[in-house]
Formats: sequence, structure tokens, C-alpha cells
Amino acid sequence: MSHQVITRMAYNAKTKQIETWQHSNNVWPTTDHFYALDVKTDEQMFEFITLIANGLWQGRKWRKAFKTLFEEYPELVRSSYEHELRGQPWKAYCAICKKYEELAQSKCNEIVARFRQLTGIV
Repeated sequence: MSHQVITRMAYNAKTKQIETWQHSNNVWPTTDHFYALDVKTDEQMFEFITLIANGLWQGRKWRKAFKTLFEEYPELVRSSYEHELRGQPWKAYCAICKKYEELAQSKCNEIVARFRQLTGIV
């Protein structure tokens, strides 16, 4: 099975982007890819944080910062409220997930400010 492996991740203050260099795990080094994710606004940075929280993007560079952030804001990580989801019918499951997503969204600016503080991103 093939998947992309992030080999380097950095914040570019000039362009205000999270930049990653990735390669496929089975065709290295012929398929290097460069990706840049805009994080110019708090909403865009919040989306980046939720990608990491949901396991859709690797965040090894700031692992310690993310660990601290997810401990302080457990509503970002589904595993912190999975005990509430077990055995629920689909409608209730969706309602619980939505409740935590809205709670996290309501703290968007606060979460982004804390993440910037933890990582030293200006």
C-alpha cells in the first residue's frame, strides 16, 4: 500500500503558509512533492489544526505543541469524547460530534493564539 510521507514541514512567515515536502513510501525519491497550505487567517490556521487533530495530516515538527494543545482543548480530538459515542444510534452519534465541533469552533481564535504561542509562530 502506498502513502505519502512528510519529510519536512515548516512555517514560512513571508508567505504565511505551512510548507511540506513529501514523498511516496514506495517510489522514493522520484515522486517528491511540495505542498503549501495557506494559514493567513485564524480560520485557515484552525483548519490546519483540525487536520492534525483528525489524523489527516502529520504534524511531527510540532508534536510537543500539538500534544499540549490537545490536552488543553480536548474537544479538538475525537478520541477524548469517544466514550460518549460508543453504542449511540447514528443520529445521536452525529449530534455529539457536532456539539464538540461547534465547541471547538467557538474557541477558534483562542485555540489559534495558543498554538501560535506554543510553536513560536508570529
